[in-house]
Amino acid sequence: MTTRAAPTSTTRRAAVSTASQLAAKVVHLVLNVVSTLAVVRYLAPEGYGTYVLVATVTTLAGVVADFGLPKLAVREAVRVDADTGAIIGTVAALRLALALVAALAVQVTLLAFGQSAEALLAGAVACLVTVGDAVLGVVVVAFQIHLLQQYEAIVRVLGEAVETALVLVLVSLGAALPMLFVPPVVGVAVGTAVALRVGSRRFGLRLRVDRSLVRGLVTEALPLGPGMLVGVLCLKLDSLVVAALLPTADLGRYGAAYQPIEYLLLASAIVINVLFTVLARAWAVGDRVAFRRIYARGTDVLLAVTLAVPVVLVGGAPWVVELAFGPSYAASAQPLRWLSVALVLMTINAWQSVVLLATGFQRITLAYNLAALAVSVPVDVILIRSTGIDGAAVAALVGAVLVLCCSTVAVRRCSAATLPAGRVLRLVAAAALSAAAVGWLVDRQVTAPAAMLAGLIGLAVGVWRLRLLPRLQEALG
Repeated sequence: MTTRAAPTSTTRRAAVSTASQLAAKVVHLVLNVVSTLAVVRYLAPEGYGTYVLVATVTTLAGVVADFGLPKLAVREAVRVDADTGAIIGTVAALRLALALVAALAVQVTLLAFGQSAEALLAGAVACLVTVGDAVLGVVVVAFQIHLLQQYEAIVRVLGEAVETALVLVLVSLGAALPMLFVPPVVGVAVGTAVALRVGSRRFGLRLRVDRSLVRGLVTEALPLGPGMLVGVLCLKLDSLVVAALLPTADLGRYGAAYQPIEYLLLASAIVINVLFTVLARAWAVGDRVAFRRIYARGTDVLLAVTLAVPVVLVGGAPWVVELAFGPSYAASAQPLRWLSVALVLMTINAWQSVVLLATGFQRITLAYNLAALAVSVPVDVILIRSTGIDGAAVAALVGAVLVLCCSTVAVRRCSAATLPAGRVLRLVAAAALSAAAVGWLVDRQVTAPAAMLAGLIGLAVGVWRLRLLPRLQEALG
């Protein structure tokens, strides 16, 4: 009689770490939705427009402060005889320096957009998050190195919970705009304090700066940082052009329409991260057949899930906007329709970028993102000037189409993997018919929830007929 070997300690730790990370991302998403809805409904479109601009600019500042350094820290720290404390401490110091530069750039940018003193104060407060995350973002790297991501998950969720609770309290008290950026600062501070304490007690983490590491880390980061910045700019370009060309209230309405898309992108990223693991493993062992199968099946499933969004929003967007944001954001409905279609393409683009990462051709992503950005700028300006925030949403869709074309060609050339054209077309056809049915039912005075449910049922039938779930199980197996 044979007995199955018990899983190794490393295997158990890896499994616990992965599961905790996935759970933390789900909780993070839920808490973010709660706090965002509270802020959007509290602020009028004009006030929320200022909030969106400050948040957008500080998001770009955060990318500058990151510059790919945490990824480099992981790579360097896992090497034999690596001085983890010195590596992480040096990366933290570099990120702090970049964060301070980025904070100054935030103020200059807000001044360039002609923002008020209140907005400048809000930007200054928001930059404290960037500074705090410069430390927190690299301390959690130590948890990743030791396969203790469950502690990272606890730290992140604790910070998010504190932030969400404070947002709800401040909104109930009628706080001014700059105060709404205090909760993220407190959340990061709490998370950083807990992370440092846990790291010190679990594996004796001691941060220190090693000047000899600075040059090598900066040189290695130079190709990564600009690529990350360009990728985020592609997503935030339409909001920046709206801020430059239209009234602040329009930016608030467009920002409200974009929020559901951002959260759905985060949700799809959870699925993509799971698929990436098996995809990268197949490429690493040289199993090209399995690699192409996982790519095709992953594309199928991501399409099936994301196509549900335009199906329900083509006809149901006005109902969703009023329910979530209130009647003052009614103009957000049409942009939300266009953005729901763009979401499908953005998700596939994110999937194909990790496909290129798995094959080691991630530098190509920077090249086609730059090309898409160069084309998107004039398209954004023309469409936004002519049709307002509706044009901004269309411009986002055009940009997503450009990136999709480039990324599909890149994936095919680098890995010989191709999109499953037949199944893609059948899925799109099923989604289009379902969306048309939702619109027809809404026009016939059927309640929006009932119409959206009917559309989802129609799409589910199409997914079942294509047997996509067994295909995903096959790919993961």
